[in-house]
Amino acid sequence: MKKSQLKQIIKPIVKECINEVLLEQGLLSNVVTEVVKGLSPITVAPQPTPKPLQETNTLAIQQQFLEEQKREMAKEREERMNSQRKKILKATGLGANIFEGVEPLGSAGTVKSETTSQAGALAGVDSNDPGVDITGIMALGGSHWKKMMEK
Repeated sequence: MKKSQLKQIIKPIVKECINEVLLEQGLLSNVVTEVVKGLSPITVAPQPTPKPLQETNTLAIQQQFLEEQKREMAKEREERMNSQRKKILKATGLGANIFEGVEPLGSAGTVKSETTSQAGALAGVDSNDPGVDITGIMALGGSHWKKMMEK
């Protein structure tokens, strides 16, 4: 068989197969769709425009101004409070430390220096007693606290 004869026999078969794949199975429409998608303009999300340098400087200046105003207001408030304290102390005739020479009262309303008989868990314990230091408990328990809480 000659090459030209083989070509005459195979060419119509290949042509029919290609037509069948392109048209009947929708390959051509898929290719066209993809080409159209590729040709359409790409939509990109708009990038935020950077603030001009002048606007940024203006914001910084405004923030500085607001901070200065806050400081001034706090200073004025402190001055008003001090002047009120002085007026009150002058009107009452008391010194700067109004609790000078005063001893704390016990729980029953008596001065601590007096001996009182009280009932209760802390009866007879000085109110200035620092108690027991429990800051090391967490170090002793370590990771076991979680296990103890689960039980």
